[in-house]
Amino acid sequence: MLSLLAGVGLFLGALAPRVAEAQAMIVMSDLCEDPAAVFDYQWARANHGVGAAFLMRDDGSVAPIEGAAPQGLPAYPQLYVAAHGGPNQISHMSNDRFAAALRRVRPATPQSVFFAVCGAGAGPDSLLKKLNASYCDGISRLNGGVVACALAGNGQASLVGAQYNIHVRQSDEALYDKIVDNIEAKWRGDYPGQRGRSYAQVCQGLIAADGYNPAALAGFMSTVYDQFRQPSVDPQHSTNYLDLVKLNVGGQPLTLCGADPSGNGRPTACP
Repeated sequence: MLSLLAGVGLFLGALAPRVAEAQAMIVMSDLCEDPAAVFDYQWARANHGVGAAFLMRDDGSVAPIEGAAPQGLPAYPQLYVAAHGGPNQISHMSNDRFAAALRRVRPATPQSVFFAVCGAGAGPDSLLKKLNASYCDGISRLNGGVVACALAGNGQASLVGAQYNIHVRQSDEALYDKIVDNIEAKWRGDYPGQRGRSYAQVCQGLIAADGYNPAALAGFMSTVYDQFRQPSVDPQHSTNYLDLVKLNVGGQPLTLCGADPSGNGRPTACP
């Protein structure tokens, strides 16, 4: 089942990106499982000014994809993370492993981290809590879903203005499930220009450390974004991810916690 998943200001010196671009997205290896992370990245670009993307592999290593400053992740005080989540899990990593990996590649405390990750805020030892603890509870703001979360377009087939919420419902559940099936079938089918190789197979080759080419992975993500937002005359045959966003309505905000999540100087404990 597809998950419609899918934020930090420190002075960084003369080489830092402009304030509007001081935000980066981290995608994980489950980028290769479906189009969700690609659309999360585009959502963050459209709504939050994210200007760079990084890949975190299952071993915790991080590589730039596109738009990255020479300093890498330390240049970005505001981080977004796109992945599938589960009990004590983000992508194919435990919460502890992810927290340790991020602290290793970004030693300085980020200002904020937004998790487009279902279950990231589920206690009693949530991903939000684990990550904040790895930075001595110094992250000002963390967001994440307590349960399943989704991009709610509330009738609009657009990422612009869509909101990440929990307890989202579908205005047409049967159609939603049908489109999910269509998208999954297309993902298992041939990648454009790669007869006999699926989107997943092409992606797995591109994220491998050996011979890694960031431009090639960025090109893959661009192709996925183009291919999975093609309009369809018959909704029953749609493979348009934005149609899922359109059918998602309502919901409640993600969990918010951290050292000063509301900007009033008061901490809020993470679950």
